[in-house]
Amino acid sequence: MEFERSSQLVQQLETIDPLKDADNLVHFLKQIATEAQANSKFREILGQNPKFWITITKICSLTTEKLISGEIIVISILLWLVRVFRNIVATVTENQNKALEQEWNKMIEKILWYCLSQPESDVTIIRSGIQALSNLITGNNFIQEFVWSDFMNRNEFDDLLSKLVGHNDNTILSGCLVFIYNCIFENESRRKSLVTSDSGTRILQSLLDRAETLLEDESTQNFELIYAIFARIIESDLYPILFDSLNLSSSGQSLTRRQIILLKLLDSKLFSSDSTDISLSTCIYLLQIFDTICPQVIFSMQQVDIIDRENQPQEIEDTSILYTGLVLLLQCFGKLSQDENDKIRECLFKGGIIASSISLLVQADKTFPRATKAMSSSLQQGISEFSYIKRDIIKVIGNMAYNNNIREHAIFALRNLLINNSENQKLVKELEPIAPVQTDVLSEIGIKAQLENGGKIKLTTDSNKM
Repeated sequence: MEFERSSQLVQQLETIDPLKDADNLVHFLKQIATEAQANSKFREILGQNPKFWITITKICSLTTEKLISGEIIVISILLWLVRVFRNIVATVTENQNKALEQEWNKMIEKILWYCLSQPESDVTIIRSGIQALSNLITGNNFIQEFVWSDFMNRNEFDDLLSKLVGHNDNTILSGCLVFIYNCIFENESRRKSLVTSDSGTRILQSLLDRAETLLEDESTQNFELIYAIFARIIESDLYPILFDSLNLSSSGQSLTRRQIILLKLLDSKLFSSDSTDISLSTCIYLLQIFDTICPQVIFSMQQVDIIDRENQPQEIEDTSILYTGLVLLLQCFGKLSQDENDKIRECLFKGGIIASSISLLVQADKTFPRATKAMSSSLQQGISEFSYIKRDIIKVIGNMAYNNNIREHAIFALRNLLINNSENQKLVKELEPIAPVQTDVLSEIGIKAQLENGGKIKLTTDSNKM
């Protein structure tokens, strides 16, 4: 049945002049697109007919030329041609290969460029076009490599994928994200080219610019797709390269807004699973960032002290990006320092996180009590940005102190910061207990520490020691 039906449709297409009988052509194209979408057997049989490829390719070439020359009457024909392309290659490897042989990808690109160049572009054609490209490469490693290599070697002016990613239509963005994810999902080389090529950098910058807005949009899964793409990049140990590529050395800022978004994505990935899956090189890189911004944060705190002491009507420099970056790094370190991976904890310890954290905590303790004094509203607003830093630092120090020979030094430092300081004591009270520490001494004398509801520690007798 499918064979007879497909042969009949192809014969009818062969007899139609696309420029003289556009309505009839659209009618048959619509039938092919609809049946190809619903019936995989129809797709396979139609794809086995050589006349189908010759006829459709000829029609597409002719109508594309007319469109580029300004004859917009062929728009409706191109819409259904693109939909035929989109549906005929879906999940059928042989059809994908034949479509590439006929250079359908190039014909689709011409159509997309035309639509994007129009003041009021037809988003329905663009949506179908990017979906067609996505279907063309899905599950076909050879075509993925061919098409991806082409897209990753574009200059700024012919970078179609970057242009599409920046489109304000969420459905178009969804098609782009699916295309990108399918290409990099199981391929380290393509992930690397996404991070290191100019075309890839433009794409990733655009995605970072849109990520936060999309997080609040529950009508699409675009944020989840963006997160999945960056998660693959993190897993491939490409995070440091990407982070560096987002640096704006001429701006004078230690961190950029895009780098902050990238830190948020890393933070989300670390807290999305019970175990951390970042490399030692990424851990070392995060420590380097931390070591860079810690002195700047301490300097900002000292400026608060000076302004407060001299009662100067001076505005505090906007430190929101610096503060946000520090908090995100502390949260990442808080998670990493809980990990059972000894190599990660050793990396943090050798990277000097204890010394840096304690220096930061000491300065914070000097600065924040002064925030309770009478001062200008602008000054209060400036230092309020650091209100949770002490709590996050204590979490990191506490986690690093667990089962570590630096424990006594960390406890002594915390004791000095807590004694006669109700504000710091309150911060510690707000910390949530994770697990009791079963020390060697307790084990030797047959006492077992347990964590009860409400966070209280209960000591019980270990029956095995009796």
